Formats: sequence, C-alpha cells, structure tokens
Amino acid sequence: MKRNLRKTLRSVIALLLSAALIVLSLGGCGKRGEDMLMGGYAASDNVVNTDIGAMKPAAFAPLLSEWFLCDITKDQMSTDYVFDAANSNRKGSVFVIDRTDNKLLFGYRMFDAVYPASVTKLMTALVVLEHCDPKEVVTISKTVAAMTRGSTAELKEGDLITVYNLLIVLLILSANNAALALAEHVAGSEEEFVKLMNQEMDRLGANDTTFANASGLHADRHQTTAFDMYVVYQECTKYAAFREIAKMTSGEYEYTNAAGEQCVRAYKTSNRFQTGKYPYPEYLTILGGKAGSTERAGFCLIEQVKSSETGKEYLLGIFFCETEEKLYTKMNELMETYCK
Repeated sequence: MKRNLRKTLRSVIALLLSAALIVLSLGGCGKRGEDMLMGGYAASDNVVNTDIGAMKPAAFAPLLSEWFLCDITKDQMSTDYVFDAANSNRKGSVFVIDRTDNKLLFGYRMFDAVYPASVTKLMTALVVLEHCDPKEVVTISKTVAAMTRGSTAELKEGDLITVYNLLIVLLILSANNAALALAEHVAGSEEEFVKLMNQEMDRLGANDTTFANASGLHADRHQTTAFDMYVVYQECTKYAAFREIAKMTSGEYEYTNAAGEQCVRAYKTSNRFQTGKYPYPEYLTILGGKAGSTERAGFCLIEQVKSSETGKEYLLGIFFCETEEKLYTKMNELMETYCK
C-alpha cells in the first residue's frame, strides 16, 4: 500500500511538472530547432517521498541538476540504438551519464520496465554493505551449497568466508549462491533480505522497482528500470569495498573449509570487455560494472569507465539486448560516441 501510494504521488508530481515543462519551453531552455525536443525527465525522480507532501534530496548524486533536461534530440527519443532496425519490435533501455559533470548525455527508454538479471546483484551488494562489516565471516549453509540454478561458484557447506570475499564471488563471478549466502547472513533468509532490498529502493526514491530475489533469477514480478539501476550503482560507489572489488578482473580469494584448513579459490571476471573478447576504446579504463542475462531479460550491462584524455568518468547502461555480441558492440559504440 505504501509503495503504491508513493508511486501514485510520484506520477502526480511528474504530471504537474510536465505542465510546467510547456511553460519552460516557451521561455527558453537552451538550443532550439526542428531537430530538438524537450526531455520530460522530472526532478521528482531525484527525491525521496518521506511522507505525503514531504520531500528531501535523495542519497545519490542527482541525475538532474535542474528540474528538466533540455534539448533531448528527436533521434534520442524515437530511435532504438540497441537493436537492429530489422527487429524494431524489441525495445531496450539505454543511458550514458557523465558522472564528473553530472549530466545525462544520452537516454532511451530509461523509465521502461525491464528485467535486470544479474545486474540485480548490485542491489544485493548495496544492502550487504549497508548492514555488514566486510570483515565479517559467513558460514556457508547446506542450502547455499546445494544451490545449482544459474551461475554458481564452488561454495561448500561449512566453508567460512568473509563478506568481502563473498562480494568478490557475487560481483566478479556473478554467483547466485553467493547472493543467497549473503542474504542469509544479513537477514536470516532470502525472503527477509528481499524486503530490505525493496525498502532500500523506497528510501532512494527509486519506486519503479520490485525485487523478488537477491540473485536476478527470473521472476515475473522481479522488474526495474534503467534509471533505478543507475541510482543503485551510484549508491554502491559510496563504499570503498565496492570500488575496490568492481575493478577486479582475476585473482584468488581465501576461505577456511569445514575441516579448518586455509584454502584459496580462483576467480575471473564475467565482463567480456575485461576478458578481451570484445574491444572498447583504448583511452578508457574500466572502473567497474555488472553484466547479466536471462532468456527473459536478454543481455544487460552497466559499465563505469574513465577517460585518460579528459579525466572524466562515465556510467553507461544497456538493458534487454538480444545477444551478447550486440550488447558489447553497442556498448562500445556508445563509449566511442559519448565518452571522449
């Protein structure tokens, strides 16, 4: 009921702000011309609805520096940049954000519902970091050890592993059983942990998301938007542990097995840019990101990069792409176009 009330309030505010947009368009807001449109992105997307009529700034760095983003091109508003023209019925979501200057450089269907697949694990990491010290030790349960659905890591019953190292397994290996282990550690069960995930989305004012699990395995009600996942990524970067882990590509993590023996296991990133399978601009350094895919979600990717030429940081996202090749090819095109 509370979530529905917040969504209704957000919709009413957006409608009122859209009316104000018409006034702004008459008064001027940057460039003008037949090839330009006003972008209807309202500042209500950057506030937390703490109560009816009561607002405060969201915890993340706002996407919008003013009430509206102006001069969004018709091309951006009507062209599907993710998929081939021959497959026009398949619509994805895209954003390119200049994190240094806090500007949206490109946005397409940012508020459309999408399935996030393993990009969900960004939210899992955020809740964990908000509730745990990374040095805490997790005991792997029988339930976690027995999990085999989707991508999993070698986690055996009785293993003792720190939260920090489980976050490596979660974010770099994208292991679903690591998500379950962390959920159990924080909240006692995945069901209770999911409540925390959804409560956190409410706190952030990102009310177009409903999580059903901690891993991103498909569920019909497990949906989000590209914008909401941008908000989540922004929040994650507040934590040093996340920033460190997000840059990792390969290595080993330590754990103690049920017999009390000190052991190590190897990890390697699932990001195809970092494995060298697909090219990206040489002047960019990858600072982090998260990929994911399921049959219903398609192929999804959030990428954080930094330009060696300008020193600027960028955050890019693509959701609901048809194939892995198209995902990384289109992401590379966006980097070359906007991340100078």
